[in-house]
Amino acid sequence: MQLLPLSPAMADAARTPAFGRRELLAFGAGDLAFNIIWGLMLSYLEYFYTDICLFPPACVAVILLCARAISIVADPVVGVVIDRRPAGRQALPLLRIGLLPFAAMIVLTFVPFGGPGGIARYVWACLTYMGLCVTYSVSNTAYGALTSLISDDPAIRLRLASARMVGAGCGTLLIAVLTLPAVDWLGHGDRRHGFMLFMVMVAVVVAALLGLVATLCHERARAHRDRQPVRVLARALLRNGGWLRLTGAMILVMLGSTFMFGALVYYVRFVLGGSDHDAGWILGAMNVLGLCGSVCGAVLARRCGNRRLMGVGTCLCGTWLALAWMCPPSWPVTVVAMCLFGLCLGLCNPACFALLAEYVEQGARTSGVRTAGLAWALNSTASKLAFDGGGSMLAWLLAGYGLVAGDHAQAAGARAGIGIGFLAIPACAFVAAGVGVLLLCPRPATDAGRLLRKE
Repeated sequence: MQLLPLSPAMADAARTPAFGRRELLAFGAGDLAFNIIWGLMLSYLEYFYTDICLFPPACVAVILLCARAISIVADPVVGVVIDRRPAGRQALPLLRIGLLPFAAMIVLTFVPFGGPGGIARYVWACLTYMGLCVTYSVSNTAYGALTSLISDDPAIRLRLASARMVGAGCGTLLIAVLTLPAVDWLGHGDRRHGFMLFMVMVAVVVAALLGLVATLCHERARAHRDRQPVRVLARALLRNGGWLRLTGAMILVMLGSTFMFGALVYYVRFVLGGSDHDAGWILGAMNVLGLCGSVCGAVLARRCGNRRLMGVGTCLCGTWLALAWMCPPSWPVTVVAMCLFGLCLGLCNPACFALLAEYVEQGARTSGVRTAGLAWALNSTASKLAFDGGGSMLAWLLAGYGLVAGDHAQAAGARAGIGIGFLAIPACAFVAAGVGVLLLCPRPATDAGRLLRKE
């Protein structure tokens, strides 16, 4: 009897090891890497441009918008490429290809160029940030799709989402605690030089962590044997009501986060009268509690489900910010509100990504078309647009209220604008997102949290 040769996809599946703890840890290391960069962009990019490069806030707004516009094209293209690749080799090859260019752009983005009065420095900042956005899109979209491609099992996906959030918490914690002290130490007081050296170290660490994902993670999820036309993928995804509504809520969360984290350094320095190092310690405390929340999130998801956990947790995040906004500015109020915010955000983040993966899988069962790549790509695009849109709006807000770049003190009007951007706008965004999840997002057909409890 003659045996038929295995197809490449079947041969890869036969060689793929079972999912285990080593792969789970490697996957969590991926979000550790991405959140090191995300934390830098969220908390320090605008500060780097305004206080170190001395760009006017209005120019920073234009740079952020121009750079992010390219993601409108880059993310969907990467998502379609992932969905049209053969099973078992959809996302990981793109992650490997994008790793080194991503590391290079991390360094170049924080290298100032040109004299203080020339237009070349604005062009350089815009081009390098564009390059960072494109390479981030390739690597991050491929990584996000792995949440759906590593396994079809919803219980494993919840574990993957929890590992992501633990890694994310560690990444943002490291950036919050280490960035400014390391920059000052490496630059010996010259923060322009210190940032360049620090980002070289960051690029090496990020490349090593993503190398673990590329080496130790495997794709096991089923995929279509034939390539699906782009219109079929797009039509199936746009009919996925759960994915659409959850993505809308995540846009609001990212918008609120961008305002809050982007304004934190300004609020600590000019409203509370502290130093930028104090802002780093507040970020560190938030991320420690967020990390604790991420660890406990899977336990709560077993009891109440991912949808309810995300909705209630997000509403609580907005509530703490609103209460802080109603109180006079003070250190105790700010620290307590930020710590409670970090804890609640940590609790609901794993549920958010597990719920997103479940809606993607539910849409595939309903339409018969798997859209994991495009779904994660467009979700990533929406979040990044909210990030840079929020960053641009914050820059315009601060410019409108009279913030002067490089000054050591700001007028009362500028301080009022900082308070609005730091607390009032994020509070509204988080409450609206949480209410939207609870009222508009459908209950998933398979509750991953309850499946995990039965194991």
